[in-house]
Amino acid sequence: MKKFASTLIFLLAGLVATSSFAEEKFVLNLGTVAPANTPWGKQLKSFRKRIQKDSGGRIKVKLFMGTAGGEVSIVRQLKRGELQGGGVSTAAMASVVPAMNVFELPYLFKNSKQADKVIDNHLFEPVQALLRENGFELYMFAENGFRNFATKGKCVSTPSDLSDLKMRSQESWVHEDTYRALGGNPVRIAVPEVLSSLQSDNVQGFDNTPLFAFATSWHGPVDHWTLSDHIYQPAIIALNKKWFDKLPEDLQKIVTSARKAETEYGRKLVRRLHPKLVKNLEKAGLKICKITPAQRKEFAKMTKKVHTKFKKKTGAKGTKLLDIINKNK
Repeated sequence: MKKFASTLIFLLAGLVATSSFAEEKFVLNLGTVAPANTPWGKQLKSFRKRIQKDSGGRIKVKLFMGTAGGEVSIVRQLKRGELQGGGVSTAAMASVVPAMNVFELPYLFKNSKQADKVIDNHLFEPVQALLRENGFELYMFAENGFRNFATKGKCVSTPSDLSDLKMRSQESWVHEDTYRALGGNPVRIAVPEVLSSLQSDNVQGFDNTPLFAFATSWHGPVDHWTLSDHIYQPAIIALNKKWFDKLPEDLQKIVTSARKAETEYGRKLVRRLHPKLVKNLEKAGLKICKITPAQRKEFAKMTKKVHTKFKKKTGAKGTKLLDIINKNK
């Protein structure tokens, strides 16, 4: 009888443990500087809905849109595990993983089709491995797009047009050196402080996509928009690796199961707005300027030194990524 009772207790304990494991719940706090009322916000809300539904509520996703402090702060919080997820530009991730600056190099891709081909077919696994080495788990590539010059007083048709302008630079040495290579004057400013810097004339311009400019109201203080397409900038959604590794295998599969579909969805949301947004910039009173193929060639030639410096600064890891891109684009 005692033996039977002991066996019963053991079995009941096992059932309780199994039940507790099955009911274990996780919280995914995800930060981004992207405002909620944007395609990025729409995509992240869709991501949240899918994860919570498919996990049966075992993963609760909390979105922190328009996070104060800037993207570099988000990346650092993500690495420390204070955030479990982050939607950030590749430049911000490069503050911790320098080789990610490969995506910030000027005139790296000619068009979106070329960028998609290389990123999807040749770069995902190498980048995933690189991020894992640094405490992150890559979920997917997202879309910011081709960056343009936005300025006060004139277009940027030649590099010399930048010489007397102070331009806001993203918090990245690649962006700063790109401006310097063109004879410009970069001022590194975090996202939350850019609008006030433009309004007070501390800087006379910036570079980013039309979508980001509208989302942040940066287009308001400038009056010229140059369709320079000088940097194609993807974004990424990454997770804290320790948090991801603690998830049961079934939850890991749920989190990553829709990667391809959600990548395509995000690109579609952003890209279909681009022509309309350029027209809206014009309606808002900005002069829209286009550079010619010959002018673009001049810009690209002057910034080639940034590619060379990137290889020196990042060594074998950065050079490997750049070689993959040049070989397959």
